[in-house]
Parts: sequence; C-alpha cells; structure tokens
Amino acid sequence: MRRSLSPGPGCNSLAAAVEYCIDSRNCETYANVRNFRIAFEIRLQNFCPTADGHEMLNSVFRCSRRFSSSFREILSSPNAEKFFDVTRTKLDSTKSGASTSSSTSSNEISHWQLIVEKYGKFHSKIGELGQLQKMLEEDEADKELKMLIEADREVIESEIDEFASETASVIVPLTDLDVLSKCQMEFTSGAGGTEAMLFAGELMEMYEKFAMKRGWKWTPLQVETASLQGLRMALVSVEGEGAYRSLRFEAGVHRVQRIPFTDKSRMHTSTASVTVLPEPDDVSVVIPSTDVTIEAMRASGPGGQNVNKRSTAVRMTHKSTGIAVHCTDERFQHLNIQIAYKRLAAIIMQQKVDVIMDKSTSDRKLQVGSKARAEKVRTYNFKDDRITDHRLKISQGNLEDFMQGGEGLELFVTRLDEMHMLERLEEVIAEAEAA
Repeated sequence: MRRSLSPGPGCNSLAAAVEYCIDSRNCETYANVRNFRIAFEIRLQNFCPTADGHEMLNSVFRCSRRFSSSFREILSSPNAEKFFDVTRTKLDSTKSGASTSSSTSSNEISHWQLIVEKYGKFHSKIGELGQLQKMLEEDEADKELKMLIEADREVIESEIDEFASETASVIVPLTDLDVLSKCQMEFTSGAGGTEAMLFAGELMEMYEKFAMKRGWKWTPLQVETASLQGLRMALVSVEGEGAYRSLRFEAGVHRVQRIPFTDKSRMHTSTASVTVLPEPDDVSVVIPSTDVTIEAMRASGPGGQNVNKRSTAVRMTHKSTGIAVHCTDERFQHLNIQIAYKRLAAIIMQQKVDVIMDKSTSDRKLQVGSKARAEKVRTYNFKDDRITDHRLKISQGNLEDFMQGGEGLELFVTRLDEMHMLERLEEVIAEAEAA
C-alpha cells in the first residue's frame, strides 16, 4: 500500500522531490502530512538507495520545513506586529496626504503596499487556524468532523508557511550584491599534501559542472596545476544571472575524508579552501584608471621568445590602499591588464562587503567575505557516501552525483540562500524596532 504512493509528477531528483513536498499547494495531493512524508521517503530511497531512508528523510525534511517555520515564528512576534503597524501607518498617511515627508518615492509606496497585502494574507490564515483549533477542542464535535478539521488544519498550516515565506521575501529587499551577475571563485589546496591538491581540482570541476547546468559562463583566469592532475591554486570568473548570490556561501574550508589514491592502507583527511569575491559589472566604476599604477615585466616559465623578449606580465597597484595584483597567465599584455583590473576590482569590492558585514547587528551563522575563508563549511565523507553541511546541520548521500554538480549541491545552495534571508529578516525587524 505504501509503495503505491508517488512523490509527485516530475520529481526525478532529490531537489525536485523536496521542493514538491514542501510546496503547500501540493498538500491536497495526499490525505495528510504523514502520507506526504511516506511519498517523499519512497522517492528518496529511489534516488539514493545506499542511504538509510528514514535518517536521510528526517534530516532533509526538517531542513526544508525549518526555514518556513522560522519565518512564521518571526512574523508572529510582537516586534513584527509593530513593524507592520508602522508600515501600514506610513502607507495610509502617504495615501491620505497627511504625511509631511516630501521625499517618499513611488517605489517605497509600492513596497509598503506589497508588505501590507502579503502580511494581511498571512495574518488572515493565522486567524483561520485559530478557529479550527477551537473547533478541535470542542467536546461535542464527532470523530468524523474532527478528522475533516484536522485535514483542513494541516493544509492551512502549510499555507501559513508559504505566505510567511512570501512575506519575508517582500520585506527583505534585494541589494546590489544580490543581483550581481559576476563573481570570482578561488580554489586553494590546504592541509593534506597531494590529496589536498587532488581534492581542490575535484572541487573546481564540481563547480564548473554546476555552472554549466545553470547556464553560466565559466572562465579560468589563473591556474596552477600539480602532479596527478591536482591543483595548487586556481582563479575563475563566473558570469550569469544570480551567480554571486548562489555561490557566495560556498566560500570556506571544504574537508574531505577518504582513502587516498596514493596510499590505500588508511583513511586520510585533507582540506581545500574556496573564496568567492563579487565582481562589479563595470570595473571602471569601482577602480578608475587614474587610481592605479601599472608596471610591465617579463613573465617566467615556459613560453619561448614570447617570455624572454616581451614584457607581457603586469603588476597593478591600487594607489589609495596599496593592494597589488600580479598577472602573467596570458601571452599578451593587454589581456593580462584586463584580468588584473577584474581581480583588483573584486578585491576592493570585497573590502566594502566586509565593512557592511562588520556593521551587522546580528550574530550571523552565515559569513560572507574574509570571515568565511577560515570557516569549515562542508565535509565530504567518501567512505560513508555522505556530505554534511555544518551550517545547515544536515547530511545527504549520493556523493558521486553531488561531485558532478548535481541536485544535492543545488539543494544546499537553495537552503543556504533561505537561511541568509532568515537572518536578514531578523535584522530588518530589529532595526525597525530600534528606530
């Protein structure tokens, strides 16, 4: 009987199954949440037969529901009610002409209107849930009626979570960083010798495949290889819609646990670090040409007469900060200058991000920029076929597909973005209360 349930149409992957199961509009497909979870468990076991179905289900399902429930909890708090009252008052005053502010823009008014509308739907569903709860507590209600009420209650619970997520996305505005279409990823081998270099190369390949699936442009700028197809360091430019927003929380220390290729007698732990820097769409806005000095020099390494006789390498220095970048990868000087400009602009922009993050009022669990570089973010355990994200506190199987930039990585990226929105929502409401 249980195996006759399906996880929903078109759910051919782990991420698709999760998204289907947490979408409140699909709640009516099943009699209740219990059947909902059974259906997802079946799909999960098909996707990852080597993992324990119940353990993996509980981990992913809890994470999927946790953020919606957290949005709901924050939006039901007294501070949130105060925030909405203030927003509604500003909107009514502006519409009636009673507002004394002449600097209110049409975009602000539209934003306030959308917040009020979304919160109104959310608050209305909370009221419906309260009424159903009272009906369930009445002794005179018969068993059949209570079953119907319980089914309605579960549907409304899911709708509340959906409206909470929608309201949160309206309250938290997109920043200039959220809409950046360019970023730079730097991969560096860490502790572990040759095995660390091999893992750094595998990480770079994983994110390249992930970028290709997203339709992004992947351009290696600097690559220092090692033996056995390992990687000492690589710098890559990634360009595409939402590239920085999706990749920024991939920065940090990635740890791998497996039997090394070079020594089959023991389990080995090694690390590789990933850095993600925002790249401005227009480099000249961040760094005008008058703000830098450029020195030409001859490159080292293979290249014949082009290396020995021509000054193709460049060193670019930012005058006000003293930050310098050195670029030798291209055979032509003008191409090295372009790469140096992009690299320097990304570093300067990252410093601005660090300043913004330092001013944050909350104790962030998610770090962006310089603070993220030393943070252990993920562990890849090949022996147990398990990937663990230490910020989300969840694990999943099918490591092979994950390393191909598959649905598991997509799921982590999505959940980290939701976690970031939750932190920002808390900040916005806290700032409104302080004001």
